[in-house]
Amino acid sequence: MAPRIVNWFKKNFWGLVTIVVVTVVCVIIVQVFKKPGQMSVLESQAMDMTVMVPPKGAVPVGIAQVERKDIEGSVVYTGTVQAYEDEDIYPRVTGRIVKMPVYAGDRVSKGQLLVQLDPTESEYKAKQKEALFAYDSAMHNAGVAKSEFAQRRYELKAATEAEEAAQHEVDEAQASLNYWKPEVERERKLYEKQVVSLAEYQQEESFCKAAMAKTETVKAKLRQATNARMAAQSALDAMVHHVGHIYDEAKRAGAAGENATIYEKYTRIVAGDDSVVTKRVISPGVVVNPGMLMLKVAHIRQVRVQAEVASEDVGKVQLGDTVFIKGSPGSDEELKASVTSIFPAADPTSRTFTVEALVDNLVSTASRTGTFGLQQIKSMTQYRFLPGQYVVMKIVIGKRSGLVVPTSAIVWREGQSQVWKASAGGGTSGQKQYTCSMHPEVVSDKPGKCPKCGMDLVPTVLGGSTTEKQYTCSMHPEVVSDKPGKCPKCGMDLVPKVIGGSRVAQVVDVKVGLANPDETEVVSGLSEGDGVIYAGYERLQPGEPVVATDWGEAGPEKLPLASEVQGNMLGASNNWTLEQMMGSLMVNIALQPAKSGSNDVVVKVSRHEGGVVSGTTIKGKTSMPGMNMAGPDLSGTTGLDGVARLKSNFSSGMWEIKLSIKAPGQEAVESTVDVEVP
Repeated sequence: MAPRIVNWFKKNFWGLVTIVVVTVVCVIIVQVFKKPGQMSVLESQAMDMTVMVPPKGAVPVGIAQVERKDIEGSVVYTGTVQAYEDEDIYPRVTGRIVKMPVYAGDRVSKGQLLVQLDPTESEYKAKQKEALFAYDSAMHNAGVAKSEFAQRRYELKAATEAEEAAQHEVDEAQASLNYWKPEVERERKLYEKQVVSLAEYQQEESFCKAAMAKTETVKAKLRQATNARMAAQSALDAMVHHVGHIYDEAKRAGAAGENATIYEKYTRIVAGDDSVVTKRVISPGVVVNPGMLMLKVAHIRQVRVQAEVASEDVGKVQLGDTVFIKGSPGSDEELKASVTSIFPAADPTSRTFTVEALVDNLVSTASRTGTFGLQQIKSMTQYRFLPGQYVVMKIVIGKRSGLVVPTSAIVWREGQSQVWKASAGGGTSGQKQYTCSMHPEVVSDKPGKCPKCGMDLVPTVLGGSTTEKQYTCSMHPEVVSDKPGKCPKCGMDLVPKVIGGSRVAQVVDVKVGLANPDETEVVSGLSEGDGVIYAGYERLQPGEPVVATDWGEAGPEKLPLASEVQGNMLGASNNWTLEQMMGSLMVNIALQPAKSGSNDVVVKVSRHEGGVVSGTTIKGKTSMPGMNMAGPDLSGTTGLDGVARLKSNFSSGMWEIKLSIKAPGQEAVESTVDVEVP
């Protein structure tokens, strides 16, 4: 075995030596010629990519312009539907429920049966029969008493006539007696004078005594007739009282019969009006007593839609104001009504006031009926709302023309209304602003103290960075430098920590007027055409760069392109044309032609207020960051047309240009532009 291995080494000695020499030379070449930050395949595979920190870009936000337009102010509250009238159904009599043909949710019409109590052989039926019999008996007795009354009346009449006849006889006897008394006295005197005989005198005296006796007799008869008449009158009076009593008994019997009939009606309980059953408390078969709740019904041909309005809003609401009512926030159907009542007292718990709108609740619908191809359209009605239903009420409180922004753009801090204004970005390193760390809405053009807390104001720059641009390493974020350079750990180029956007966010105090859920009137603090941030401002800081993007309910509908976020890239998305505000200059940068090889970077410089700037010195340093390779330096001066054409000859790939632009009589301004060469 050993001689065989020795022979193999002898045979392949020079091949092995060649392999070793080549390997050593390759290692030496790699170590000598490897560029800073360049990694081998194994090193790149072992690298932890999670530690990479890309530069900060502009924050995507929703931006809207301030417009002058008509605005309709409104307040929106959740409301509750209340029945026009709620009715509790109670029994008036005792009975067992034998029928209850309605249930919660059923619509009932006026006169429809709700509850039936003991319809036959009930105690009230027996009472009704008993009262009827008593009434018949009382009426019979009243008839008998009436006949007796007539007899007593006739008897009284006869006694009265007998008394009158006796009185006539007394008058006649008294007249005869009155005649004979003086006649006897005259005869007596004549007898004493012996003019007449004793027989004549005695005869005259007997006639007088006879007249006197007759008078006493007829007087006694008169007294008897008077007593008879008085007895007949008393009997008649007693009969009158008796007849009245009998008739009273008949009336009481009739009333008892009527009560029994009414009680019998109480066993059948019907709906008093068109309504809907909201609750059934008791089931059939239960014996109920007066006062026991059986059903709850609601009259909802009209309903009361009520909202609990906060005290700060109720003063803006007036009777007759328009109200738009929706069954839910997502409902397409909207009912227009008017405020019909504002309760004059606040709820002691919530401190809110009830605002009410009375609305008609019936709506007509059409349905198709029929069979075998024969269809018929049938009209029917149904209720729009049901008691207790949740609704959304938008109460209109005024209308006028003014500056309008989205309501979501209004931010309230300590009772002050503010908006995030998207101002034009860019600017030189010397354009400072100062803000408070505790109150970012406080912004000043010069250092000082915060008027709210007294802390020192700290500097910011409209481009979103501090006064001096900072650079860091994507692989080693702990490395921070005030100027470009190489990472001392890996040798990679340092990149800016913040890449500015075309706009920056600033907090502005505003005064608001009319408002509704979608739009709010701004009385002061903004001008027409200003850009305000209505979404995405939750974590913004004053001076932070922002970029506009479409905004939906779930957030950005699409994230902005890198060129939009950075605000400094030439690429296909902007047709290789970029316009930036750099200090007081408006700089237009383009790649012509947009292809690799022979191409130029064309820079046009003009003033923001208009007019080109000639004689502007433009310098640029180029590189390909992805390949860690420097490119050609660019330089040029703008002509009379304000344009400078810089020969670039960029090959295909991502290039970075660090531009320095110095207009006559001004400080130089700098900007970094990325160019994506096709």
